[in-house]
Amino acid sequence: MADPGLLALDSLNLVVPAAVYLALVRRVRRSGGEWPAARTAVFVAAFAVAAAATSTAADDAARRSLAWHMTGQMALLLLVAPAIVAGRPLELYRRALGRRASVTPSPAAAWIAFVGIQWLVHLPPVFAFGLRQPAAWGAMHWLLVLAGIAFFAQAGAGRMHPLALALYTAAAMPTTDAIGLWLLLDPHVVYPHYAGAGALADQQAGGAIMFGAGNVLLLAAAWIAGRYLWEGVSPPAAAGRDGTSPRDTEGRRSPAGAGP
Repeated sequence: MADPGLLALDSLNLVVPAAVYLALVRRVRRSGGEWPAARTAVFVAAFAVAAAATSTAADDAARRSLAWHMTGQMALLLLVAPAIVAGRPLELYRRALGRRASVTPSPAAAWIAFVGIQWLVHLPPVFAFGLRQPAAWGAMHWLLVLAGIAFFAQAGAGRMHPLALALYTAAAMPTTDAIGLWLLLDPHVVYPHYAGAGALADQQAGGAIMFGAGNVLLLAAAWIAGRYLWEGVSPPAAAGRDGTSPRDTEGRRSPAGAGP
């Protein structure tokens, strides 16, 4: 049976950010503003998944099985991070408190962080150190979340041409796929911690999870490019009163609240 004290600590990963977010939403609405319920729902859901993926139970499973570990990491990187971005917490902060907070890095820095941190945390010496040091293990999880937020915030910042954004997204796929293929094809157990009966099959399962997750990025890139190209060949929308098309005005619109 789970320890109630540990469950309470695990729940703080959800309760604290959700409480702060909901307090800011209330402040916006009390001042007469509106805030989409969908953004609130997706933000709270992101931290619910994060709390589950970093819980004591999930940590115990990840220490027993590399496949479980990879499942948790991919959830943090490819589910939690983009969902936090979709919740637009920085825009909410600006509207609630009247202060602008923009910490979106450059696309190059975000891409390097996204790719580099994935390689860093999967290097065998770093991985082994994390398993020995609980604080380092937890830091590895949240580094992945931060790298994911920086990476996916570029999609909401409105600074990149859609085809450049598609290339930016697709270019990150080989990293996740390469790590996945490494674990799938290496005939030896990469991480000695998992050595034992069934270790190689478990490692291959973990590699397959990473490889599949990497292809999510490829699908996202295809959707971004396909949508742009489809809109380019579709009949133009009716022009506005000033003779401009919706795409023209969209291109000139300031991306207020860009970023997470």
